[in-house]
Amino acid sequence: MSTEQLPQVKQRQVKQRRGTLDGTMRATLISVALTAVVLSLGALASYGQRPALGVALGGTMAVINLYVFAKVGEAFLGKRGNAAPWAVIAVVKLCALVGAVWLILRTGVVPPLALAVGFTSLVIGITVGSLFGPKPPEDEDPTPGMKG
Repeated sequence: MSTEQLPQVKQRQVKQRRGTLDGTMRATLISVALTAVVLSLGALASYGQRPALGVALGGTMAVINLYVFAKVGEAFLGKRGNAAPWAVIAVVKLCALVGAVWLILRTGVVPPLALAVGFTSLVIGITVGSLFGPKPPEDEDPTPGMKG
């Protein structure tokens, strides 16, 4: 490993110890949130308050779902400490998501199609964040000095 790479590796290690998300995931989360806002404003301008609320609810659930998914994935892939609590969090997240959608649809607070449109902010935001956000750092060769 060259001396130029050492500061980058140390920065990455400090970031991983703090538990912060990497640049690509942050850009993706921001893209999903901005997409949800744009879709909500479009629904408000086109269809009114109730559909806009549905789009905003769906978008908010998409952002929260992606954030928790990123933290759970980071815990499993980072192999820091015990991953068992994160497995419980993943199950709770899934149950909370399904329960929230069921409750929203059961009460009829918002139209189902508006909620689905809000969830599409996840797909659009992930695509935009992946295409235009920062690229993940390249992994170092696990065995320095050995060429394959």
